[in-house]
Amino acid sequence: MEWLRFEGLRRNYGAQDVFEGLSGTLRESETVGLVGANGAGKSSLLRILAGVDEPDAGTLVRARGTRFGYLAQDASDDAGTTLGGLVRGAFERLHAEEARVRSLERDLAAAAEAGDHVREAKLLHAYGEAREAFDRRGGDRGESRTRAMLAAFGFSTTDLERSTSEFSGGQRTRAMLARVLLEDPDVLLLDEPTNHLDIETVRWLEDFLLDDPRPCILISHDRYVLERVATQIWDLERGMLVAYPTRPGFAYDDYRAQKAVREEEARRVYEAARTEDARQRAVIAELRTHGSHNYSHVRSREKALAKLVVPQAPPASGPRTIGVRLEATRRATSGLALRVGKLAKAYDRDLFSNLSFELQRGGRLAVIGENGSGKSTLLRILAGFTPSDAGTVQVMDGVRLAYFSQESEAELPRGRSAVEAVLETGVVPETARALLGRMGLGGEAADKPVESFSGGERRRIMLARLMARASDCLLLDEPTNDLDIHSREALEDVLAAYEGATIVVSHDRYLLRRIGDRALWLHDGTASWIEDGYEAYEAMRRPGGVPSTTPKTVARPRLAEPELDERARRRGAERELADTESEVARLDARRAELQVEFADPAIYGDRERVAALEAELRATEAAAEVALARWESLLAWAEAP
Repeated sequence: MEWLRFEGLRRNYGAQDVFEGLSGTLRESETVGLVGANGAGKSSLLRILAGVDEPDAGTLVRARGTRFGYLAQDASDDAGTTLGGLVRGAFERLHAEEARVRSLERDLAAAAEAGDHVREAKLLHAYGEAREAFDRRGGDRGESRTRAMLAAFGFSTTDLERSTSEFSGGQRTRAMLARVLLEDPDVLLLDEPTNHLDIETVRWLEDFLLDDPRPCILISHDRYVLERVATQIWDLERGMLVAYPTRPGFAYDDYRAQKAVREEEARRVYEAARTEDARQRAVIAELRTHGSHNYSHVRSREKALAKLVVPQAPPASGPRTIGVRLEATRRATSGLALRVGKLAKAYDRDLFSNLSFELQRGGRLAVIGENGSGKSTLLRILAGFTPSDAGTVQVMDGVRLAYFSQESEAELPRGRSAVEAVLETGVVPETARALLGRMGLGGEAADKPVESFSGGERRRIMLARLMARASDCLLLDEPTNDLDIHSREALEDVLAAYEGATIVVSHDRYLLRRIGDRALWLHDGTASWIEDGYEAYEAMRRPGGVPSTTPKTVARPRLAEPELDERARRRGAERELADTESEVARLDARRAELQVEFADPAIYGDRERVAALEAELRATEAAAEVALARWESLLAWAEAP
């Protein structure tokens, strides 16, 4: 079944076309991930599909009676109402359907009493359809369904009378998303639903979308979400929309592989056309140069050349990367960058206590946990902006820290140009312009005042300022907020090549997976270490996942305290080596079991089972890789003299 179809859609603002000639179809049970650079027109397209805006040209056909649930990117539109008022509005249709059910029940009873069997049969059919729709949307369980939905998004019954203006951006996003889901529409249109959500809530949303059979179009920069839930990817780039079929669980990887093939084919066609154009022009020039009197031959060649279609510009070759290398100072070339001893912090409750660890130069630590668990507070303490309640933070001699906060773009000096903002770090103008240019803000854009840029562009300016400072330890708090996927991947490349120490707080699980060699999990006032990094944490937290190690609650630092002798450290490493070896063997055995199950042709009739097996196999393989790497590292240390 087709839920909507659009052809030739055009949207322009003033004289500028955002996109033109877009066509696509949303079918039964499809989950479409809509991706593209910031400003490509993704939100504009979704507003048109939702019926909020009208296109400037083109046609849009929706299935008759279809109800669309639309979540806008800006979750502040309903600020001022209470949470209870917001979600109760979702039941207006349910109340109308209940009234219809009750009315039909009365009419049925009257028809039966009058002995009008023909009318009774017609009413019975109508009653069955109305009752089915009512029950499907919650029916008499509407109130309990509301409570369950709100609880899933972290709200309690005491929050119902609170004004949404009191909520944080993440809470407003969750409230609006809860309302959309409670309305139980036929089609979901979600614009950045994971904005400001913590990882646990995003994981809940992923599982919800995987289990929900309704078609959905989802705009997201969260590659983990796209990877898990999308059945196809729509890529909106340079005013064109290209659909890529994908597999749930592998969607983003499938999209990137197909797009690379498509771009390579486009380049091949372009080069062939340019070569043929040059060849024909050379032949015509040769005929004219040597005074050929065969004018019909020359004219025939010119007509053939005129028919040759040659693109005026080369095809897109992927996004421009951030061609910047973060440099550490030469003063801290090895050893420790940071030592933390028995750190504690509490506000109305304990965030963490007795937290101790050492961070080597080149070490990469991911700090993870729910919103409010103390992640940003920890970074501010390490950066020296917030005092701790107890404990010490020792920055080693010669180590320079650089701190990037969630609100870093607010620190930009108003009235200054982008290049002037970067010059404040002490670099020369040529370097400042080069950094901005590599961030996609070169040329005239570098001379625009900082307040004229979008939120994502201002964060790019702040990243340029960060890169202008040579530092040995980066403290990064949500560095990818407001960045599109291409910018996130480019930033990851920069951070992956950085030789200094890094501590990162982020909800971007792709970033954490790539640069989080170790993970510190803050939860319920407790800190736990996950030594195999973020991938092991993700496998452990997902239902049915396979953890590579069990997290260890922090009773002491990961690295032994100075008073423990070498023998104690070696005994601990030997025990961990044995545990890790057992873990590798267990994961290898489970991987073999899964591969045997995949070899059975009978399972391929069960799509859900195949998807579950693929997900578990992928998690098992990832966990096995990190466990094996850990085992090899421990073995090398144990065998060292």
